[in-house]
Order: sequence, then structure tokens, then C-alpha cells
Amino acid sequence: MEVRAIPLWTRMAVDSAQSGRSPALTPAAGLRTGLAVLDLGMIGTDSSRRAVPSAGATYPYECYILTRDDAGATGLYQIDPGRRLCQLLSRGPQVDEALCRAALAVPEDGAVIVLATRPWLSMRKYGDRGYLYTQLDTAHLHLNLVLAADSLGASVVLRRRPPGFEPLVTEYGECAEVHSALAVTAVPAGSGPDAEPSCWAVSDARATREPSLRRQPHWLERLCWESLVTDSEGTAAGPPGGAGSLPSAVRRRGRAPLVPRSAFHSRRSATGFAPGTVPVRDIHGTVDRALSVFHDLLPGEGTPPHATLVIRQEQHDQGELVGSAGPDVRWVPELPNESVAEAFMAQRHLADTSAVLLLHAPTASLIDEAGGSQLWTVLYHAGALAQLVCLEAARRDLAVTGVGGFDSERWQRLADLPADHDVVYAVAMGLDTPDAPKLDRLAVAYAQNERS
Repeated sequence: MEVRAIPLWTRMAVDSAQSGRSPALTPAAGLRTGLAVLDLGMIGTDSSRRAVPSAGATYPYECYILTRDDAGATGLYQIDPGRRLCQLLSRGPQVDEALCRAALAVPEDGAVIVLATRPWLSMRKYGDRGYLYTQLDTAHLHLNLVLAADSLGASVVLRRRPPGFEPLVTEYGECAEVHSALAVTAVPAGSGPDAEPSCWAVSDARATREPSLRRQPHWLERLCWESLVTDSEGTAAGPPGGAGSLPSAVRRRGRAPLVPRSAFHSRRSATGFAPGTVPVRDIHGTVDRALSVFHDLLPGEGTPPHATLVIRQEQHDQGELVGSAGPDVRWVPELPNESVAEAFMAQRHLADTSAVLLLHAPTASLIDEAGGSQLWTVLYHAGALAQLVCLEAARRDLAVTGVGGFDSERWQRLADLPADHDVVYAVAMGLDTPDAPKLDRLAVAYAQNERS
């Protein structure tokens, strides 16, 4: 049996990804800086639990580091966080040219961290809605890396969708979109990168990588990519990469970090919620603090997606809770568990949630025919704000989880949202029940209420 002229067994057989062992490298100071940020902001406490949430644990993105070696040459390194592998892919003027086009420079003893999305990794499980999860998940990581670098004492220049990096990323992984880049200065002594990065294996893969033909994406991934964006003739075209933002700087200047380092290690996604009462002040304080840090990190960004906090407990001291920068609050103490489960697409492990932060936006901003930039921005803001909520909740021992599978119209009615708004993301908070299973990891399309 043959498929597209390639024998089926040839398509299924698996062999070694390399023809030989890559020479080991000793990481220079800049690479150690980048890996220290990834250790805290991407990997967390161990390789079995990432520092950021992901729908269905798909982690639909790739990470690269651009930095200088001891000889002063700029190299591009690909990161495999699960295996803690770091591979040098290329080195030379083409890397410097990409940085120039992106209007970024590698700080002395620092690094530029680039994130690229691979929607296929999420869409193969969640269908079209997987593209939304891809953007939310990558925004989680982007914001977490910014905060991790800040917590380690570094200064950061961040760029979203910077132009110039596409040739580097697509050369080593087609069907990908450059999401963001962070230029991170050297981490001060004693904050982590002075010694060898723990458990990282760094090697030079230039001589042992497979030929370019073998690096082509699987045909299913290519079809998925072509379904996202097409040009006027119907051929595949990647989402626009030139919609760059002006550099935004996050500088410490001797102040305390925006998020303490302990929050990165204690953050976790709740698998379910138990009945009980959570202090309303903790719930509202978590969201209020997250909004405050959001505006501190991204001044002049305008407003994030509209935030409405649905509280299911009895109202107490409402006037003291609502701050000028806080979310709209809906007190719905009589909301039954069955209604919550139905609004969350029959995800019954979420039925006992004490409060739900709904991030919503005008439908017109989500249906964008001009390159998808408005939708991208809304999802970036939603994922970034949700990550701040997760980190702040960890500081207050408040159970929290992001929810991508929900009935937008039902939540619109339950929370009395504007008729022309759609919910893009929900963050559930309450009392933890650690023994509950994470159902969206067990069923292919559980979050969409589809079982075929």
C-alpha cells in the first residue's frame, strides 16, 4: 500500500533523528542567561509540570535563543524544554540580519528569546478552536518569561510579532508563526546563570541535522496550516509577521520584582473545585492586582479584553471591593452548579467554582478581515492577563484554572454581558480538589462538548 507515492511503511517507520552525536558545547554567559529565564518561566519546578498552563497539555509553540558565544559570533539555538536540550542551529551574519530587521540587539551577556507558534499541535486535538488555544497558551508563556526575567533581576525589551525572524524559524520548522521576542539583559550575579544551567545539554547540531527535505512538516500539518490563512489565489500563506509593535521596556531600576520568584514554583492549574467558601476579598484582590500589573507592564496598550468577575457567593462589602482599575463585578449567589457545568460544556469538575473571570470583547473586533491583527491582540491580552491571575492566585493559595471550552452565549446571559460581546477566555477560581482528573487531557474534544 502506498500513500502519495511514498510506501506506507516508510511513512510510519521511525529512525534516529540524527546521523551522529552532536558535539557538546560549553554555554557562554548569554546562553546561560537565556536558559536561566527559561528554567524559571517556562519549565518550572521539574520537566513533568510546566510553569505555564496549556489546553490539553499540547504546548503548541517552539522556543529559540539568539545570543553571542565567547568569540562574539551570534548563534541561533533551538530549545526542547521537555528534554532540556539546547541545540545550535546556525551562526553567522544571517542571524545578525534577522535581529536588525526585528529592531532588536543582543544585550551584553544577555539573550533574545523568540517564541513561535505551531497551531497544528493544538488543532489536531481541538480542531479550529485549537488556533485560539494556541494564541492563549503562547501569550501565557510570553508574559511568564517577561516576569521571570524581571524576577531574576534582568531588564527586558519585548516585541510582539516582530518582523525579520520568519526566515530563521521557517527554515527549521515550517507552518510556524513568529509570536514574540524578548531581549533580556544579563542576570545579576547570584541569580542563577553563573554556574552551568542545571540539567541542560547544549550541543552543536549544525553538522548532524537531517537534510532540509526531511525537515518538512507532515502533510497533515501543512493542510492544517493552509486552512488558517490563504491568499487571494487560495495558496497557503502564513499569518502576517510584520505587525510589529514599538519596543516596550520592562526595567527594574532597583525596584522589587513584579512577581516574587516563589509564585513561579507554586503556580498550578486546578483539576477541579470543591464545595466551600473562598474569601471574596482574595478573589477580587487577585484579579485587581493582575490588572494593575498588566497596565504596569504594558503602559499605553489601551484596555485589555473587558473583564467581568462573576462571584457566586453572597455579597459582602461591595463598595470596598470594587476599585477604580478593577473588573466589573456580577454577584450571582443563586447560580446553581448545573448551570455552571452547562456553561462550561458539561465539564462537571468545574461546577463548584466560586468565581469566574470572563474576558470578553466586541464581536466586531474578533471577526477581523484585515490580517487578523485585532483578534491576535485580543487573544494576546487575554492570555497575558490570565497568566497574571494564575500567578497572583498562587500567592494567595487560591485554586485557579483557565477554561477555553465554554458556551459564550450562556455566559453572556448569566453574567449580563453586552449583547454585542463574545467571551474569549474564562478563568475559574475556588477551593482546590487535587484528586479530580483533568478531563481535557483524557478526551479528544471534551472542552467542546463533542464526542464522536
